[in-house]
Amino acid sequence: MPLSRHIKTIFYISILLLTIIPSIYHIHAANSIYRVVVVELHMAIDEGAVAFVKRSIDLCRDCFLVLSISSNGGYLTSTQRIVGMVIENNVRCVSWIPPGSQAYSAAAIVAFSCSGLYMGSGSVIGAVKPYPSDEKSIEAVKSLLTSLMIRIYGDVDWVRQLARDMVDGAKALDYSSAISMGLAKKAENLDDIISDFLSGQGIDVVVSHPNLWEKIVSVLSNPVIYSAMLVAGTLLIVVEIFTTGFQGYGVAGAILILLALYSMSLIPPDIISIALLLSGVALLAVEIFTPGFGAFGISGIALTAIGMALTIFSTPLETMTPIIYIFAIGLSSLAGFMAFIGFKGAEAMRIKRKSIQEVLIGSIGIAKTDIGEINPGVVYVANEDWTAYSVKGVVKQGSRVRVVRVKGLKLYVEEYHEV
Repeated sequence: MPLSRHIKTIFYISILLLTIIPSIYHIHAANSIYRVVVVELHMAIDEGAVAFVKRSIDLCRDCFLVLSISSNGGYLTSTQRIVGMVIENNVRCVSWIPPGSQAYSAAAIVAFSCSGLYMGSGSVIGAVKPYPSDEKSIEAVKSLLTSLMIRIYGDVDWVRQLARDMVDGAKALDYSSAISMGLAKKAENLDDIISDFLSGQGIDVVVSHPNLWEKIVSVLSNPVIYSAMLVAGTLLIVVEIFTTGFQGYGVAGAILILLALYSMSLIPPDIISIALLLSGVALLAVEIFTPGFGAFGISGIALTAIGMALTIFSTPLETMTPIIYIFAIGLSSLAGFMAFIGFKGAEAMRIKRKSIQEVLIGSIGIAKTDIGEINPGVVYVANEDWTAYSVKGVVKQGSRVRVVRVKGLKLYVEEYHEV
């Protein structure tokens, strides 16, 4: 296919995508009156949950958020990050513990970060005593829980006492006790919550679930897992250093270390996306300049795709205006086209060139002087003059010769007669 047809194809595909994507994005906004985002927080309160809640909050600008919680708890650092996001963004939200579900420990703290609490039959909340139960951790959790509960219910004695009991004595409340105390309202389903807050309005309900990356981060944020990744990543880099030639171990090691640091909340997700993109491009470059299409090329494509996906997932939908799509698709098309050109150029560079011996041996030329076995002469071969010796007898000037062997810049020839 001619180059111009490739460019036309890329152009038409870009135009098609520019037409479709903004339409898909705006379809809900055009048809809905008021949006309710239900966040299915049915998972441990870890860095995966942090990323999930952040994405849901970004989706829920100027709408109503329902945190549907079913969790046995998690990590204090992740809990504090979720609470901070909800409060700092001034999200209009309520927490809901569905029938038969529970919000223990860290999950209970998250439940009190919203402005209201709903519970279904058979649900439970509380048991906020931290582990390990050292005095510093207990006081930190108690202060956080107390301030959140006072924010909802006011600074009254029973609120402070209940917060102390939930932390010091690991007290938990079933739904009937919580409702009778005025801690929660009863809600057996989502309609009960919506009718209580948003009666008389048209509603567009969007249920948000953790995506694949958030589930992976949830696993990676386990201390055992990220500790193992740190060790494995360091060892891979050491192996790369002491291995002859580039093997790719260092790239894999660096990615493992970055993932571990992200799981420990030490670096933001943007750094992970950039690292994956750069690693993918580096591996593709290695593949371009090595024969075949193997592990480096496949790994490079995979890492680049994952990096792009993470970038898209971490970008609020509201910022994805049509002009952004135009630039993104245009630049992606250009990058793909340049990668194709680079790959084809590298293929041409890898074509094996003949050595000077391969070019000269067997070539036919003309003796410009007499050529002897001991006394050299001059031959014209391959469009150049060469010093030559005869391998048998004397070759007379003007005779046709054939190169038998090459030694340095000296040719050894014999007289050539056509058959």
